[in-house]
Amino acid sequence: MMQVLRRPTAGPDSLVQEDPTPPPKIVIMGGPGCGKGSVSRAIIEKFGVVHISVGDILREHIANETEFGSQVEHYVCEGRLIPDELAINIVRERLERPDVKEKGYILDNFPRTGDQAEAILDMGIIPEKFLFIDVTELTLFERCRGRLTDPETGIIYHDRFAPPPDDPVIIARLVTREDDMEEATVSRR
Repeated sequence: MMQVLRRPTAGPDSLVQEDPTPPPKIVIMGGPGCGKGSVSRAIIEKFGVVHISVGDILREHIANETEFGSQVEHYVCEGRLIPDELAINIVRERLERPDVKEKGYILDNFPRTGDQAEAILDMGIIPEKFLFIDVTELTLFERCRGRLTDPETGIIYHDRFAPPPDDPVIIARLVTREDDMEEATVSRR
């Protein structure tokens, strides 16, 4: 009779301890409207990582009318990048939170400059995966121009590619982000 050897399970009294799988560390990059949000949502759903987007954090501060929000609002409205030091501090603070240490992260369009890349390396942050979504300029422009956001749910629709439901309540509250206006969209590239 053949004997099947089973791997011992690691428990508190076991002599065998397995290293837990480290949480995922992912960076996703691409132009505005390329689909980073959609891909990020799929990754979050599959792996349970924390989504870290400097843009989302800035927009949240602006919407909540915080002091920091008022300092950065003109950058966002004009589609300009905030100074590296501010972006680095936002990411550093978010990466230090317990949920990120436990679950891992997906950094959305960060780092965007050489100084930001050097800063995360200096912090010991080394992503394991890097995703770049390459979309033509014309496609990016079309996607941004028709993008509509539901501020209540955070769901993003598009007037042509992913229309909102035919619900007058939802349609009434949809907004176009200021950084998706034509002038800002062009300057963000």
